[in-house]
Amino acid sequence: MSIFAEINYEMWQAKAIPPVHPTAQRRAKTAPVILMVWHDIVPAKKLVWFDTTVSEFEKQLQQMEKAGANPISLDTLASYLTTGSPVPPPGSVVLCFDDNTVGIYDYAAPRLQKRGWAFAVSAHTAYVGVPTSKKHNTYAMLKEMEQGGAVIVSQTHTHPPDLTMLNDVALTKEMRESKKRMEAGLGHPVPYITYPSGKWNQRVARVAAQAGYRLGLTEDHGFAETSPHLLAVHRYSTHKRFTEAIRVIQKFT
Repeated sequence: MSIFAEINYEMWQAKAIPPVHPTAQRRAKTAPVILMVWHDIVPAKKLVWFDTTVSEFEKQLQQMEKAGANPISLDTLASYLTTGSPVPPPGSVVLCFDDNTVGIYDYAAPRLQKRGWAFAVSAHTAYVGVPTSKKHNTYAMLKEMEQGGAVIVSQTHTHPPDLTMLNDVALTKEMRESKKRMEAGLGHPVPYITYPSGKWNQRVARVAAQAGYRLGLTEDHGFAETSPHLLAVHRYSTHKRFTEAIRVIQKFT
C-alpha cells in the first residue's frame, strides 16, 4: 500500500467513527467539559505512584467544590457529545476511576455519594471480584455503586498493557468478551470503553466501535469537546494535571 493510500485509509477510518457534535465543539471555547481520572484510593500508604490517599482525595474534592465544579454523569456527557444536548452547565466535569479497585468502593464512592456527585468506574472483566496485587470490586459492589450514581465502563477483558500491540483477533476478543461479560454481570447494556493505560490508535477505536461501544475514554489531555471523535475522548490525569484542571474549572465558572 502506498503512503497516499495509507493516508486515505486513515482518513476513511476517522470518518467511519462518529465525530463530536458541532454544538459541543463550538462550546469548547466558552464552557468546556473536562474528564478527570483517578485510580485507586488508599487509606494512607501508596502501593504505586498513581494511588491517591484518602487525605489527598478529600482535599481534592474540597478544592473542586471551591472552584465551582459541577460533576455530571458519563451518560449526560455521551448524549451531549453525540447530539449536542443537554448542554452541561459551566464547570462541568466527569469524575472517572480506572481499574475497579476496592478502594474506589470503600473510600471514593461514599464521599461522592454524600455530595450527590455522579462518577464513572472502569472495570476489566477478567478480574471483577478477583484479587491480584489489589482487590477488585465484585458485580454486586458495582451494582451498588450504580445505585449511588456511578456509570460502569468496560476496560477490556484482561487489561492488556498496550492494545495497539494486539493483532486483530486478540483485540476484537478483548473488546467483545468484556462487553458480553459486563452486560451479563450488570444486567444492562454497557456502551462505553476505557483503553487500559490510555493506549489506543485508530485501529483500536474502530474495533471498539465495531464491538458496539459508542464512547471511548483515553488518557490524552484536553477538553472533551476537542476530542478527535467519540471513541477517543480526552481526560485529565489527576496525578499529573489536577492543578491545571482546577484552573480550567475556575476559568469557566
